[in-house]
Amino acid sequence: TMDLIQAAWMIRDLGQPVSSIDIEEDSIIAGGWDGSLKMWNGDGDILWSAQCEDRIEAILRIDELVVVTSGLHITCVKSGEILWSNALEGSADLLAFHDEKIIATSSVYDIEHGDFMESALWQFSLDGELIEVTHMDERPWFLHSDKNLILALGRPKCGLLVDSEHRELPSTSPVMCGVSGRENILFGHADGTVSSYKGEEICKEPTSIESLTCIEKGFVAALDNGDLVARTAKSEPIWTASGSQVTTQVAGFDDLHWCGRWDSIHGHLEVRTSLGELIVSTETSRPRVSDFSENRIAFGFEDGQILVWERELFQRRSKQVKSEENSRNSTLAAKLRSLRK
Repeated sequence: TMDLIQAAWMIRDLGQPVSSIDIEEDSIIAGGWDGSLKMWNGDGDILWSAQCEDRIEAILRIDELVVVTSGLHITCVKSGEILWSNALEGSADLLAFHDEKIIATSSVYDIEHGDFMESALWQFSLDGELIEVTHMDERPWFLHSDKNLILALGRPKCGLLVDSEHRELPSTSPVMCGVSGRENILFGHADGTVSSYKGEEICKEPTSIESLTCIEKGFVAALDNGDLVARTAKSEPIWTASGSQVTTQVAGFDDLHWCGRWDSIHGHLEVRTSLGELIVSTETSRPRVSDFSENRIAFGFEDGQILVWERELFQRRSKQVKSEENSRNSTLAAKLRSLRK
């Protein structure tokens, strides 16, 4: 079978566990658990690096600006220089750019209660000036900006905030994750429901939804028991796959599904076709984050490694392996025929 690591187009080392990654065709940005932030160009050359306050959770690009949530802070970087950094209340979580404003969420975790006790929605100008802060009891687990600013919420209220107006979803269970597709936004709930921004219940899985990713025919839900469930937009099953905990998943070129798993000792990376057929699986360090652009797939790992696969190179390696397998099979068949004679 194909060596997935050897088939990578680029391998880089962040020097610390990778906590976030953002890839475009001409560049890649990665953030680490200890605040390292680095940017490479499309050829894999380092463009700049910066040291932020703490673990980098989210990365947002606004033209030449790179805004990140870093520990308790929101930090704005340009060409490796930190332009401004503001402390939020609690951990800084999600980012969006809406109506020419930087939107950030923060949350406070209470160890005694084992839950998030308070959250806030922050609005900043591009210069880092605080415009407004709104406090709420619910932690937002998904943030999306198009014509509306959409926040998907946990307990106690659950449901959505759409431009500050609360909206119910088909399930009253907390939203754990979300994904924005071409025609709809899907939300994964703690009770296994997948619901939509249009107010439909798409499906009900047996256990909590950890993450969602879009594929050409629909979506793939990663459940907290390690199952992957691929369905069409109308909820018809396409394929399923079981295994250890899914840490990150992404669908990329040629509608391949890429999945990182962790079995508490080893990490695994799996690549499947649009019909769920496993093409290749390899043991890795713990896969933490992933992202895709039109022709590239990127994964960040616990050991600091960043691996990027490129469409044409991956296709060539895949064809080469198939050709070698066919050659071996025909040689074996010829040997069997000669033995029979």
